[in-house]
Amino acid sequence: MSSFEEQLTQVEERLNKQEWLGATFGSVLGAVISILLWLQVYIVNPKLGALMIPVSGVLVGLFVRLFGRGYYEWFSTIACMVYASTVLVAWLMDIIIGGHVTLLILAGLFFAGGWSANYVAKLKMPIVLEAAFEHLQSEGEYPKKGTSVKGVTTVICATTLGFALSYGAAFMMAAVYHQLQTEQQAPTAQSERLAAQSKEIEVTAEALSQYTTTQALLYAHAYFSGYKFNTLGSYTRGFPRSIHKSQMILEYLMKERGDIRAQFILGVLLQGSRGERLVNTAAEQGDHYAALYQAFYAGCQQDSETGDRILNAIYPLVEESAIKSEIESVRSYGYEPVCNEISEAHFPHSFVRGYIELLR
Repeated sequence: MSSFEEQLTQVEERLNKQEWLGATFGSVLGAVISILLWLQVYIVNPKLGALMIPVSGVLVGLFVRLFGRGYYEWFSTIACMVYASTVLVAWLMDIIIGGHVTLLILAGLFFAGGWSANYVAKLKMPIVLEAAFEHLQSEGEYPKKGTSVKGVTTVICATTLGFALSYGAAFMMAAVYHQLQTEQQAPTAQSERLAAQSKEIEVTAEALSQYTTTQALLYAHAYFSGYKFNTLGSYTRGFPRSIHKSQMILEYLMKERGDIRAQFILGVLLQGSRGERLVNTAAEQGDHYAALYQAFYAGCQQDSETGDRILNAIYPLVEESAIKSEIESVRSYGYEPVCNEISEAHFPHSFVRGYIELLR
């Protein structure tokens, strides 16, 4: 047997060892491993997610090469299609972009991964066998009849399976990670809930009767704002918010203790016709903050003459610095800056800061 005939025999043996089923299995395995690794990288550092695009191309191509042992372009096509489906899964799972990455860079990484998959997926004949391989191809013996059918079938099966299994694996891993994270955070969340509950108070009439008006007003503000002030003006964050409980405390102070400041604040929170009535009644009973808001209401309704008259009447009588400051601000800038504020429910600390000093 001549040397060239021996080379032809070696080429035929290599071509006969090509595994279409192996290429399918390898591509799917590569896709699953890629997407699981991709998800893990994204969890550790989302900014590195985009770098997995070309890495997944290399992995898929490598597994197609190892399991398929193919020399045809079809094996590169299998790797490229499965690689594209893997990138699609990553996109659907939202694990590609974890920072600011331009579309141009993403496109470059995608084509780099496709080139890698194409290059790595199929084997090359040794240089000494290239002439024999080209001779077999020129005679039409290889690729054999039906190769195209096998190639198309393998590409479709590998792409479909790769997409389905990699998506399923990524979804399961994400679910497991979420479950573990939830279990780890559960003790912290529970301790936070217990800590929040320890700050709360009962808002029944019986329970509120144990608190001074100053304490009750500060708790009403805390429930609205989430900031618990003390009588010295310092505060702590993270108080459990509940507008309903804030209103219940104010209702108690208004009805059971006749506190006109609580009545004014409740009117501001309730808004509407009832809220306006409460503010007006508090103003009639002598609450200067309520009178200030009467002036605001008039000024914001284009009746600045009435508003100014109210402000001029109460200014000499006011003892709270916050109210004086508001009056001076309106005199300097007009009513317009306060109109948006008074149109919505609000409860600034200034409503009670100066008032509780007067209660001492």
